[in-house]
Amino acid sequence: MRIGITFGVFDLLHLGHLVMLEQAKRQCDYLIVGLKADSAHAADGGLQPAQTVVERFIKLEGCQYVDEIIPYESDDDILDMLQSLSVDVRFIGEEYRMIDFPGKDYCIEEGIELVYMKRKHRFSSQSLRQVVSRKESMRLQKVESDARSLSKSFHEEAAKSLYPLEESK
Repeated sequence: MRIGITFGVFDLLHLGHLVMLEQAKRQCDYLIVGLKADSAHAADGGLQPAQTVVERFIKLEGCQYVDEIIPYESDDDILDMLQSLSVDVRFIGEEYRMIDFPGKDYCIEEGIELVYMKRKHRFSSQSLRQVVSRKESMRLQKVESDARSLSKSFHEEAAKSLYPLEESK
């Protein structure tokens, strides 16, 4: 049985994540996902995930391509997982091909195949956050505009009832 592993935050699980997980699963019989904990991601300079590790875990658990999920806190945990699990292949983003990353040397030394996954889509958690933020901002602007209109109407009606105009005779 060919065992694969990948690591990530998987915040706001989106189509890009699913495409990557599907591609990884096609290349192995059993796919393990290392799920980065909230505090670990923020400590590495990333944005605090919008979803808790529990929410992200449950979403990944429902994904048909994922066989096992192991939360982790640090780069040392990545190395520990690679050393303690019988992994044949590690899936990682194409952007890591020319740079160092946790466990790279160990994978090379131990003959764990490194498969660099190409991103053939425009989906990302960051772009999803931007879309949600923009739509929420537009919604709030409409609410504020509606509130101003209601407030103006209320004041006009209150003024009419408190100070009715005398009818001319």
